[in-house]
Amino acid sequence: MNGAYWRLIRGGNTLVGASTVIVGALLVRTELSIVEIILILMHAFCVAFFMAAWNAFNDIQDAGIDAINHPERPIPNGDLTEIQAKAMGRAMFLLSIITLLGAMTTAALKTTYIVDWLPSIGIWFIAFLLMFHYEMVIPASFMLKHKGLAGNIAVSALVGIVIVFGAAAIGSWNNPLVWMVATVAMLVNSAREIIKDIEDEEGDSDRETLPKKIGPEMSRSIAQLLVVISLIPLVAPYARGYLEQGLIILQIPAILTLISVKPKLYRGEDHSSQRSLRVAMILGVSGFLISAIIGH
Repeated sequence: MNGAYWRLIRGGNTLVGASTVIVGALLVRTELSIVEIILILMHAFCVAFFMAAWNAFNDIQDAGIDAINHPERPIPNGDLTEIQAKAMGRAMFLLSIITLLGAMTTAALKTTYIVDWLPSIGIWFIAFLLMFHYEMVIPASFMLKHKGLAGNIAVSALVGIVIVFGAAAIGSWNNPLVWMVATVAMLVNSAREIIKDIEDEEGDSDRETLPKKIGPEMSRSIAQLLVVISLIPLVAPYARGYLEQGLIILQIPAILTLISVKPKLYRGEDHSSQRSLRVAMILGVSGFLISAIIGH
């Protein structure tokens, strides 16, 4: 049963998402006080709980689709009921709120930059709106999950905003380097989401995904375009002097991995392409982090 809950919340992805909060903070500053470390960790837990809740709600909404596309998921294979999944999602969402309030209290009592820290609340609320308008199928929702490219961008915006959330933990949400890194993550993940929709096209009977609107070939072309555009913010921090120019060598693995996606998409190797994009995103963010640590 415990393993089923871990799969429900996509535990591995949740941990990776939480770790990018730490990356966002370290991009700004590596010498941190004890209070700042506590705030960063609280932000990381807040993101972990939030992502766990979103993943649980997503599985509930997609139970029928997953029975075709991903029958191994815990709800369609019978390991968990929808009631259990809802309880898990609500508990995780509540813990995310509690952790954010705890961070707010800590910042108010223990730091002198509470005004600079307040954007954390705004960022969390933006993430909530993204989740609400993506997952909820009600009149008040934009139902972005059913809006093709807009839904892909909404999911990917959350990936990028988590990095900014980490910088906000230490009052530096507006740091240009952080936003460049967040843009790379958003663009690459948007391409990956499009390719994942191509993979799942057969089972997405109740979603108007981009591949269903314009076809898989045009969707692959858009994904390729996003990958090419992502190279701009990938090299920009080095070109603009936010990171030492010579350290751009640390981004060669990410650049080569991104370039390798084009021939795979041309051959229709969608699963391999989206996995390569995930690797490229991790390599790119890691390259930025190492560059920042060396530079500081």
